[in-house]
Amino acid sequence: MEILGLTHKGMVRENNEDSFAYFSDGLGVLPNLAIVADGMGGHQAGEVASRLSIEFFVEYINNYDDSGMVDYLDLLTEAVQYANEKVYEASLFEQGLFGMGTTFTACVVADSKLYTAHVGDSRLYSLRKNTIDLITTDHTYTGEMLRAGLITHEEAKVHPRRHALTKALGIDRKVEVDGYCKNIKIDSLLLLCSDGLSEMLSDDEIFQIADESDELGDLAEALIERANENGGVDNITVVLAKARGESK
Repeated sequence: MEILGLTHKGMVRENNEDSFAYFSDGLGVLPNLAIVADGMGGHQAGEVASRLSIEFFVEYINNYDDSGMVDYLDLLTEAVQYANEKVYEASLFEQGLFGMGTTFTACVVADSKLYTAHVGDSRLYSLRKNTIDLITTDHTYTGEMLRAGLITHEEAKVHPRRHALTKALGIDRKVEVDGYCKNIKIDSLLLLCSDGLSEMLSDDEIFQIADESDELGDLAEALIERANENGGVDNITVVLAKARGESK
C-alpha cells in the first residue's frame, strides 16, 4: 500500500498541533496503517496530546497478542480507547496539560475492506472515478445540529460554534469511538485530513484537485497550497493512501 503524509502550520497559527503517522508495510498484526490527530489545549498541550495519542496507539498495536484471529475493527477501537485513557492520565499529572485533547482518525485496508476508528472532526474520504465519499462523521456541535435537521449546511459553515467538538480523545477517562467497516475498490484513493483542510476546501474542490494529479506527493502539496490560498486559518495535515485491497 502506498501512503504519504504532509503537514503545514497554515498561515495564521504559530504552532502546529497536528500529528500524523503511517506504516505502508504494516505495524504489528496490521497490514498497513494511517493516522491523523489534531490536538487542542492551551500553550503547547494540543501538540502534546496529538503526539501522545499516536505513540500510545502504536504501543497498543505493537503489544497486541496475535495468537488468534484478528478483528481489525475491534483492534483499532481498543487501541484508540487505550490511547484515550493514557492521554487523559498524562493530562492529570503535568501542569499545563490539564484538559488537553485531540481528534483521532485511523484506518487500515485489508481483504478489500476499509476499517476505520474515529473520534472528533478530522476526516477520512474515499475518492474514486467520479465520486468522493466522506467516511467519517464530524463530532462537532454543528455536526450534531445538522444531523438533527436544526440547521442547513450553509448555516453550519458560518455558525459561531462550528469548531466546538462534542467528542475528543483524552478529555475523559472513557471515550466512545466510531467504527466503520466498508468495502473498498482496488483503485480507491484515501484521504485523511485535519479540519484545517476540510474547513478551507469544499468536497468538490478536493475532488477537482485530486483528479488533476496521480502522484501522492504532488497531490498532498496541491491540497495544502490551496488550503493556504483560501486562508490557511488552521494547521493543515493530509495523509493519502492508494488502496490496493491487500491483506496480511
